[in-house]
Amino acid sequence: MPSTSKVYIAPYDRNQRLFELGLEAESFTTAGLQGLAGWASCTPNHPRTYPGTVAWAETTRSLREGLFGSGWTRKNEANLPLVVNAEETIAIAVASGDSETGNKDGFPCTRSARGPKTAEAVRVNRQIMLPFSDPKPVIESINTPDRSTWLFLTYRDLVARVLRCELSRPVSMTEDGYVDEWAESIIFDEIPFGENLQIFNDADQSPEITIDIQRLA
Repeated sequence: MPSTSKVYIAPYDRNQRLFELGLEAESFTTAGLQGLAGWASCTPNHPRTYPGTVAWAETTRSLREGLFGSGWTRKNEANLPLVVNAEETIAIAVASGDSETGNKDGFPCTRSARGPKTAEAVRVNRQIMLPFSDPKPVIESINTPDRSTWLFLTYRDLVARVLRCELSRPVSMTEDGYVDEWAESIIFDEIPFGENLQIFNDADQSPEITIDIQRLA
């Protein structure tokens, strides 16, 4: 059964763990709200997958901008947008989570399948945590084999009318590409979005596009 080894939910524990990572909760709640605003700005005339895509893009943009002043920088690796700390020991990407996201007793899973770059990062995370547990070598395209990668998961609960978010470190994926196990999770407070927010659709996507570019002869 999928699991999470360590969950930080009490304000002191959450803030202490974020501090150890060089982070603050405000950057993530702001990013979640920016993504929600982008999603809510869409109309039925937009393509069906666009609201989820714009939510992911605006969350990524806001998180990057919120962390730049703390020495973090943006990176794009195989079309996976990251924000990376100055020491290059921690990277964060944004993804949509399922309905278990942000629940202290839940076992969340990414809402969409992730690409090969995430699979590489998950393997690195697992080898950092349990260096002798995985005999398979880390894929050579990983430039920083000691860098841990975290996912900032968001989920819009359209029944409770709240946005739930967590920052979690993945260590396992299913065969079809869904992240389903986490070494640790930092759970943020729910963000209510009220009854006035119009809902047109909830087609969620967290794009991770891999393009094979070959040099012309």
